[in-house]
Amino acid sequence: MKSVQSIALLLLLAFSSGNAVAFEIDGSKWIGAKALFYIDIPGTAGTGVSFNSAFADAIREWNSKTTFQFSMVQQNKNPCQNDGLNGVDFATTHCGNAFGSKTLAIAVRRLQSEVLGPPSIVQVDIVVNQNEVFNVYDGRLIQFGIVGLDLKRIAVHELGHALGLGHSQVSQSIMAPNIGNQFQLHADDIAGVATLYGGLSNCQIRKFNFGLISNSLDSSDCTVDKLTLGDSDSSPIDLYQFDIANTTTFNFAMTSASLDSVLLIADADLRVIAFDNKSSKQCNSTLNTTLQPGTYYLLANTYDRQVNAACSITGAYQIKTSFSSNSFLTFANSESLTGGPGFGAFSAGISANNGVSYGNQFKSTDAIDIRASIAIDSAHQGKPGFIVVAAMFDGAIHLLNSSGKFVIFDSSAGALTKTKSKILSAQENLEIVTKLIPASLGINNIVVDFAVGYGLDTNSNEVYFHSTPLNLTVSP
Repeated sequence: MKSVQSIALLLLLAFSSGNAVAFEIDGSKWIGAKALFYIDIPGTAGTGVSFNSAFADAIREWNSKTTFQFSMVQQNKNPCQNDGLNGVDFATTHCGNAFGSKTLAIAVRRLQSEVLGPPSIVQVDIVVNQNEVFNVYDGRLIQFGIVGLDLKRIAVHELGHALGLGHSQVSQSIMAPNIGNQFQLHADDIAGVATLYGGLSNCQIRKFNFGLISNSLDSSDCTVDKLTLGDSDSSPIDLYQFDIANTTTFNFAMTSASLDSVLLIADADLRVIAFDNKSSKQCNSTLNTTLQPGTYYLLANTYDRQVNAACSITGAYQIKTSFSSNSFLTFANSESLTGGPGFGAFSAGISANNGVSYGNQFKSTDAIDIRASIAIDSAHQGKPGFIVVAAMFDGAIHLLNSSGKFVIFDSSAGALTKTKSKILSAQENLEIVTKLIPASLGINNIVVDFAVGYGLDTNSNEVYFHSTPLNLTVSP
């Protein structure tokens, strides 16, 4: 995280009528890699193609060849208004200011500062110079019998600015500063979009297991500038991805003996939706937030320079997570023990108040119930199969046997310990433990990760289970 936040900016990019370094980007981009444009331009070109169709074709050019997705509503919106809407129109001036002598169109990008990385694009308006004569055609720019300049290639260029590309020094690029014979995207343009919107591919993304994580931030980690692109923030960052299917309240605590820790939560589009503002001036970081169903990233970060003399910007850390919900935790993804596709849907919960609420942090004196439910895949219902319950603790895997006791998994035994064997129903409900008081067993501190799964007797080595474990953390 940068120690000083950036401010909102406004950029103007012009296309001129007037080698080879490749595309230029400043990192500003649309969060989510998509934008909606309002376009209703009157008029038809001499070739019989409407100017609206030219812009629609330009949108399809970007949509079909890159990951960015434009959408279009046939409705006019004033491109000179700061209204949060993306408009396109012809005009004799650029919002009252004269066009340059060789300017064909201008794209105005309005930016919004972000907690992490460079500003994001929140509005783009395109004004086309009505003083020029336009047509719509492919091929060379100058053609016998065609009067006017091709509006479609101009639209493709301006939409490139709209999604975040600057000018390219590759003369064959559609993003070259001067209009030319290129009327389609060049490999350089496509690579520019892939780079600008491909930050997540630059970093390792770990699965987030609720409970306790131990890791470190140092020079071997990904950095914010690699993740967000175009920014000068070189602070190291770790990314943990998780999915939830229920509204859930989380408490994250990142602790370290020396690291100036910063916790952030981002959605699937890497939009930061919650972060610790570090008002406590401590090295540790805490974050409390309620999340709706979806995919999220927990970001473990620090600063790009030392801001607290008592804290460092590298070092080991631990993240402890507690959560609570009024229903079972539904696991979004399933896996296969043999690496094939996952089947079934899984949910589970741990409660100490008879199901009024579910969570993962409990006292050793609580009477704990652990229950799970498996929605068996329709293709497996009514077939002979089995249920497996696993508990991971003390560095070993323990499997629940048919007598209700957990036994250490022995990989050399050649067969899994099954909790039960049966004809599989559409829904399999499990009571893993009932009214278990850890202290009564001499347990005051323990971290256990549970997983449930099922398989078919026809292939007893294949088990389908949820990829994110159900965490139980017990403390005095």
